[in-house]
Amino acid sequence: MSEKGKWIINTKIFLVLLLITFPLNTFSWEKDEHQILADLVLDSTLSYCEIEFTDSLIFFAGKTGTIEITKMLLDGHTFGSIASVFSGDDLAQSRCHMKGHTIMQQIETLSAELIDEVWNRIKIAPDDIRSVEVADQNVVFNFLLYHLIALRFADISNNELVDGNKLLRYALIYEAVAQSYLSDAFSSGHFFLQVSDFLAPLNHMNIKITHEYYSFEGAYVIDSQGKSWQAFGDKLLQWFPTSFNRVFEACLISLRELFFVYFSSLKNIEIPLHLNEWAKLNANGISPEELSDRWVTTNNGAKYYSLIKMPSLLCIPMPLAASWSVRTEIQDKYGIHYRKHYMQLSNEKYHDPDLDDIDKEFLFSRSSVPNWMVPEFLPNDTLQNLIRYHPDIASVRYRQDRFIPPSFRGYLLIAGLSYAYSNDQNNFAASLGFGWGFTDEFLFVFIKPSIVITAMQLFSTNSLWILSADFGVGSNTPIFNIVKPRFEVGYAFGFQSPYHGSAGKFTLGLESNTLPLGFTYAGLTFRFKYQVITFVDPLHSPILEIILH
Repeated sequence: MSEKGKWIINTKIFLVLLLITFPLNTFSWEKDEHQILADLVLDSTLSYCEIEFTDSLIFFAGKTGTIEITKMLLDGHTFGSIASVFSGDDLAQSRCHMKGHTIMQQIETLSAELIDEVWNRIKIAPDDIRSVEVADQNVVFNFLLYHLIALRFADISNNELVDGNKLLRYALIYEAVAQSYLSDAFSSGHFFLQVSDFLAPLNHMNIKITHEYYSFEGAYVIDSQGKSWQAFGDKLLQWFPTSFNRVFEACLISLRELFFVYFSSLKNIEIPLHLNEWAKLNANGISPEELSDRWVTTNNGAKYYSLIKMPSLLCIPMPLAASWSVRTEIQDKYGIHYRKHYMQLSNEKYHDPDLDDIDKEFLFSRSSVPNWMVPEFLPNDTLQNLIRYHPDIASVRYRQDRFIPPSFRGYLLIAGLSYAYSNDQNNFAASLGFGWGFTDEFLFVFIKPSIVITAMQLFSTNSLWILSADFGVGSNTPIFNIVKPRFEVGYAFGFQSPYHGSAGKFTLGLESNTLPLGFTYAGLTFRFKYQVITFVDPLHSPILEIILH
């Protein structure tokens, strides 16, 4: 058996033992999974590239001798723990895909000018690691930016005028951060989030709920090489081998790119055999050395993907609604032909003529993908016949629940108009409340428990103010399938006569079903209720409220 074959078998055995050894509650994607995955990727790639290492040291061949690097790359952190420490806020825009955008679209805004500006700044102050992130951009954008910085440190680390040990260490540090983004790009909870709209701070809880839902529900995805699978997310790394294998392979490839750039800069030392063979498979007709030059030469972000075809970018998945499944000539050991998938596109004649049950939002446009991602038989006037009669082509639909109703959990913003009256006077009034919703379902038939602080102003000559604190709960017993009862009790404080002092507050009302806003995870609920505040002269008021949650 070849050395490469032995390496593959040993790696698979190691992975199986790793997943069996760790208890079920060991991993959490935000921290533990980032660390374990990245450390495993580093050791596997070092072995693949025949680079000597111990538990604490790595020995790289250098231009003038061996470069010895401690595995504690930064302030006592290993490659894996750097990926963990820099994994950041899991719900930040920088950690999520841009919903409804392809890989090419997500890195179109990464300009050559920005790459050079970041590089020129970072190579002078390399310890300013977090400053590379562009917070309002997406996870693919930030992976590529960090990865390119890492490749450049690797490329110059053999310059005789610089400290190769220091620069190669920085190459590994920036690559570790890049891999934290890369692994997040495979997490199903990061595909469908909308986290950058102006209401995101208010509905943070809804975003978190959606993230958790898709992490466990999974997402049907496709990469740019035509592989299609169901991805899963946080805390599920060890449960689904296919999902794990995809992210593990992508991280391996990303680190191979780094080591290949490093060894290509060594003119007097041969590139490790397996690494060189891998590079030749990805060179697309050019020399491996020219391939390395293309990776470290400044280009616009989309060019690294669409023209240069950087292998790590081709591994990153995109959600899809439908694909063309094409039988290839390659067979597995059982004689079953592998199938290559192509995304069906929104343009006419690029998708199945029957669009029933296909989510059109995730049929991307023809202009959003490079030419090599479109099969040769498209466009075609006879797609219907092609699907029915061609033995090698099938139309595949991926049914995915992409509608998560807004939750009542989290912050509540309430605005109301009312007509308040007592024995002595009647007044129009307006109220503004801020509160917290605890859960959507509560104790069998009850729903939406919440606490709210409300300020109500009566439009009288004295501009009376009443401040109140309430606890409320709804009933899950619909009336005509339109509204549901709600009950509230609380305490009110009046600051001017005739409503001066404290009093009890009791409310009975009806509330509508939630109306999703669509552009955000927030929703609106309407309430009509009648409240009584038991001052000496009781204050009665019917109120119409709008709740943003």
